[in-house]
Amino acid sequence: MPELSHEKKLLLDEIQTLSGQMRETASAIFAEPELGYQEFKSSARLADFLESNGFKVERNLLDMPTAFHASFGSGEGPQVAFLAEFDALPGLGHACGHNLFGTAACGAAVALARHLPAGTVHVFGTPAEEGNVRDAGGKVPMADAGLFDEMDAVIAAHAEGRTILKQQLISRANLEMDFKGKAAHAAGAPEKGINAMDAAALAVMGINSLRQHMTRDVRIHGLLTDTGTSINTIPEFARLRYGVRARKPETLNNAIERVVNCARCCAMALGCQFSYRHSAHPYYTMRHNMPLLHAFAANLDLLGEDYIEEVQSSYSTDMGNVSFKAPSIHPYISIGGAHLVGHTPEFAEACNGEGGFKGMILAAKSMCLTGFDVLTNEELRKAARKAFETLDDFD
Repeated sequence: MPELSHEKKLLLDEIQTLSGQMRETASAIFAEPELGYQEFKSSARLADFLESNGFKVERNLLDMPTAFHASFGSGEGPQVAFLAEFDALPGLGHACGHNLFGTAACGAAVALARHLPAGTVHVFGTPAEEGNVRDAGGKVPMADAGLFDEMDAVIAAHAEGRTILKQQLISRANLEMDFKGKAAHAAGAPEKGINAMDAAALAVMGINSLRQHMTRDVRIHGLLTDTGTSINTIPEFARLRYGVRARKPETLNNAIERVVNCARCCAMALGCQFSYRHSAHPYYTMRHNMPLLHAFAANLDLLGEDYIEEVQSSYSTDMGNVSFKAPSIHPYISIGGAHLVGHTPEFAEACNGEGGFKGMILAAKSMCLTGFDVLTNEELRKAARKAFETLDDFD
């Protein structure tokens, strides 16, 4: 095992000192799961923890009540940011591990701040990562507002059954497509009605026919909802809720255009009015910054943690949007074994168990050590920036 420097030993000691408080915080967040943009208690716990440790905290960031920005340092020199998530899933609670890894990000930042070698440490509290609430994706408006543009590194970690450096993620959009027709008695005066449900059902068949002509990375999946309650009344309204995914943003945008055009034409064919909107912010694929990932891997080696280099997947996260604005990484840390699958009751149970707490501390340590590397190693910062500026193949 590689040898730890004195400075890194001090950082690890700080994480151990903080571990009891971190465990209490993660358990408290787990016990009161909150959906996206409603994470008032969870966000406050993390922001208070940072504030009590000397961080300057700006709350209600960009008019998102549960978003925050915490900073420690002069504001000059190198800049490193840790991202904290804290929203839960409907019905399952914290079955994605945000209670653990939002806390890990804050613990890493506090430990690094106590032995700050240079520059500034930031923590962004990022709400609504799960795509199950309207306008989900709190990192997207942050990225669009330029909050990450000056960062030398943006570091986030996520719970998984295995420890994985690089998980290939894909871009994703959530669409709501509305069909408005005209109600009429289905038996007495059907000729006076315009059936919105039929138009939506026709659109479903049309969208299904598109799949044959899409590249293999494209995923299209959805529901027909809100189609009325009475069988003897022609439905005057119907809604399609669809997810569209693709590897690259430009492929995603092309797929969205084709899906929407298909639905619009079906609405026109049956005489319905048509409209659509993005019900969540579009999530982009992850642009993995390899110099930063190599530094993270070296710190896992220091900690004696085995890891998988790369895994293909069809998952999506708003962390991808951040990676288009600054050198970024999003590794995954094991919370108990390869049998664990996210968004399941078993995963939720692990997120409040010993495996979960062990993974949280490992994440805090590896994130903290990597942040230290960024702040103290100019060559690493230059390499990360060069990779960010020249990356065009989404490695």
